[in-house]
Amino acid sequence: MRELRVNSALITVGNKIQGILTSKDILMRVVAQNLSPELTLVEKVMTSNPECATLETTILEALHIMHDGKFLHLPIIDRDGCVVACIDVLQITHAAISMVENSSGAVNEMANTMMQKFWDSALNLEPPDDYDSLSEMSMSQLMMSEGAEAGKSGYPLLGLGNTFAFKFVDLKGRVNRFNFGSESLLELVTAVVQRLGAVDEQNRPQLLYEDDEGDKVLLTTDSDLVGAISHARSLGLKVLRLHLDYSDVKAVQGLSSPSVENDGWGSVRMGIFAGAVVLTSVGVLAYLKRTNTW
Repeated sequence: MRELRVNSALITVGNKIQGILTSKDILMRVVAQNLSPELTLVEKVMTSNPECATLETTILEALHIMHDGKFLHLPIIDRDGCVVACIDVLQITHAAISMVENSSGAVNEMANTMMQKFWDSALNLEPPDDYDSLSEMSMSQLMMSEGAEAGKSGYPLLGLGNTFAFKFVDLKGRVNRFNFGSESLLELVTAVVQRLGAVDEQNRPQLLYEDDEGDKVLLTTDSDLVGAISHARSLGLKVLRLHLDYSDVKAVQGLSSPSVENDGWGSVRMGIFAGAVVLTSVGVLAYLKRTNTW
């Protein structure tokens, strides 16, 4: 992409398109996830089965497709499904401007309206409204799903829908807020522990969240985490507040304390015994010395 000075690359098998990799995918799915570019495969971060246009698609139709899907690149295929090209929003914009300059009346007004709506949606950083239908499928499932229909992939999300904001209060009363892009509960706990600065694996807290009834619900599986995020989205929340529970950690420490106490008493008893031996030895020596004087 750097050598050709392009911001997207199409992944094909034979002449059939399998996915697309854009600069936005790299930013949101590689950089934001702290993945290694040298070790991460393209198939793990690309957008599978992107929506495509044909050679017969008009400029306005292409704008409609990109506006409705909220994405910036559109692959072009021929009647046989073979890849012909991949156009981006700038190319479409230049073509639309040229069309507007050469048109008038209803066509001109419609083109201007479509351009305005498209740029409004393109500059909007919030996830699309229809994300809930896709939010229950993790990124890994989305990438590995072989039966996904063309045009129904996660490409319109541009990786933005895979992240969600979390907030928690640490032991010092400080509020921590961060964005997290995985649906793995273990990875979420690890992210929390890293922000707490705790390196002891035995001090990992359990995570809870507050539901709409005010109850604190324990997160124990990945499905619980997905459900919590979906629940927050359904309520229109942009951040999910987490509560940290250390009760299990304290219980384990409580069970280990008697052994420590026993060790302490053992040391005291050993000291008393040693002192008694010393006093006895001194007494015996004094007695023997006294006997010799007689």
